[in-house]
Amino acid sequence: MKQPLQINNLNANMLYRLIYVISICCLVGCGVLPKGISYVGEERVFGKSFNRTFTTLRRDAENWEPAWELGIAIKPQKDGRINGIRIKNPTAGYVRLSVWDADTKLLIQTLNANISDTLNYNFIFCEIPITANKTYCISINVRKYYYYNLPFNPLPLNVNNISLLYSVYEETPYQRFPQNNVASVYHGLIDLDVDFKTN
Repeated sequence: MKQPLQINNLNANMLYRLIYVISICCLVGCGVLPKGISYVGEERVFGKSFNRTFTTLRRDAENWEPAWELGIAIKPQKDGRINGIRIKNPTAGYVRLSVWDADTKLLIQTLNANISDTLNYNFIFCEIPITANKTYCISINVRKYYYYNLPFNPLPLNVNNISLLYSVYEETPYQRFPQNNVASVYHGLIDLDVDFKTN
């Protein structure tokens, strides 16, 4: 007669520890790359600070106004990567999304962002490395956009190893570095999913 499988205390303890470690990694979004670099990430790093406290406002270009290149300037405190950009915009269809090195004003990457939902955030997958203490701008080129007024809580906003420094903008229908900035408005409602190196 076969005996039922017995798990002694040592094996059960090891099993519980393994399950605990796997659960923690899944909860905090930890990942390990082949070269041994590990990351821990967070989704919508800035949106959590704004969603419940500010009214979403909208601006549309008048007939004589051109489009705007507008968005946000960020500065990470640790090395990492942007692995997703989230955009809430009333423009249905594809918009040009630009990632800039704000220190040199050079373009790092251009993406076509599909705005399929004009009332909620749309996710755009990307993998863009970011360096600690370097400033980046992320902008879209649109003729209409959502924004938050921040009269009593101006930027910067510092959260989890990254700062939202200010909003950026330039009145242009072309892909151009947005040189103007303002701290009392959150232009374009752009948010990020970011991973930071843990070692």
